[in-house]
Amino acid sequence: MDRLKVLLSLLWRSIPISIAKTRRSNYSDPLIQAAVNKLKRAFHILPMFGLSLLLLFCTLAFPAAAQDRLAALIGDGSVMLRSPNGETLVSLNPGTELVPASLLKVPLAQVALSTLGEGFRFETHFYLNSHGDLLVRGLGDPFLVSEEIAHIVDTLAERGLKQVRRLVMDDSAFESNPDLPIESSTNQPYGARNSALAVNFNTVNLAWTAGGRLITGEPQTPLTALARELGAQLSPGEKQRINLGDDPAAGLLQAQQLFLHFLVESDITLSDTDFYHKAVTKEWRLFYSHRSSQSLRDNLEGLLRYSNNFIANQLFLTLGVQDSGYPATTKSARAALQQQLAELYGDSFGRDPKSLIMLEGSGLSRTQRSSAAGMMHILEVFKPYADLLPEVDGVLRKSGTLTGVYNFAGYILEPDGLYPFVILTNQAVNNRLEILRVLRQEL
Repeated sequence: MDRLKVLLSLLWRSIPISIAKTRRSNYSDPLIQAAVNKLKRAFHILPMFGLSLLLLFCTLAFPAAAQDRLAALIGDGSVMLRSPNGETLVSLNPGTELVPASLLKVPLAQVALSTLGEGFRFETHFYLNSHGDLLVRGLGDPFLVSEEIAHIVDTLAERGLKQVRRLVMDDSAFESNPDLPIESSTNQPYGARNSALAVNFNTVNLAWTAGGRLITGEPQTPLTALARELGAQLSPGEKQRINLGDDPAAGLLQAQQLFLHFLVESDITLSDTDFYHKAVTKEWRLFYSHRSSQSLRDNLEGLLRYSNNFIANQLFLTLGVQDSGYPATTKSARAALQQQLAELYGDSFGRDPKSLIMLEGSGLSRTQRSSAAGMMHILEVFKPYADLLPEVDGVLRKSGTLTGVYNFAGYILEPDGLYPFVILTNQAVNNRLEILRVLRQEL
């Protein structure tokens, strides 16, 4: 024991105080390694047990109590934490294959940037025919919201459109029934159906007066006939946004009624206000091509801040269009996704569940898999775009939540840089906030 104390004393004097006293250094540091070599030269041979103690003394690993606490909180899950320079500070069950849920929106965002380009903007096309009909051809813009439609219609009027015989909706740019997971049993916004032509995220926002009268839940959006019909099926109460259901015709009808409203507002007259649904053909000529006011970065910030499943799979379906053209299909989107995952992160990503199995953009599918090690690698590559993640109490983070799935991934903000972390727990109890608290407490 006395000899060990002497060794520790020698080692301590050989290491600058700034390194010896921090958890964020380890014995791979050249200064510490030099000290170990010095001890070896002084005593010719250092017993393995003594060397282990010395290295344990100097390691950056979290205190045993914190490690035990983390192990208890994650159960069969996993957790990882790294320093800004890539040192692994915490690693529990890093290779365990788990359901990532909405954490998949992080690699989706980077794939979208890589495939579509930062300058990409969604478009919506407007066609006229010889009969004076106006056809609206959607190309998947997830931010075709009321304010955008009002701006579009003003532009149509400025370009000389004064009268329309019939308004025709065209959603043929996406396959009719994409193979995507959807929460069909709920009217919540996260269950909204994807479509090439959808307005306000394929949802309506409803509210009621104190007297129980149905009104619009947002001043920029009128209460359409369809919205009234849906609202009549609900009991008056708090304002709520609901999706338009499984029937694709409902989403198109809401789009048609909203465009009709704004056309009339802009003094463009319509002879026939019935609903018409048709794909563009050669008889139509392009009158106006509208580029969204929302950049791809705007789309991605909305995607990651609100974990919007509708935006996620609008982007996912659009990935395949770059190589395969319209209509967008899940098959072409998956092919493009797998190619980009491999190029960005490595060949195992998209193929190996220990790295990443990803089949769509929302994370709703429970057949998708990743591990803490796989997600950590994604976060390291994603660092240049870390600011796309929402900041919550000094942490840039994305959550992933399904029943029995409670995940976090992101970056802890510290003065010396970003500390990437992954928390994957597929269990009944939601411990992710406490796990994150323990990680932050030990930094």
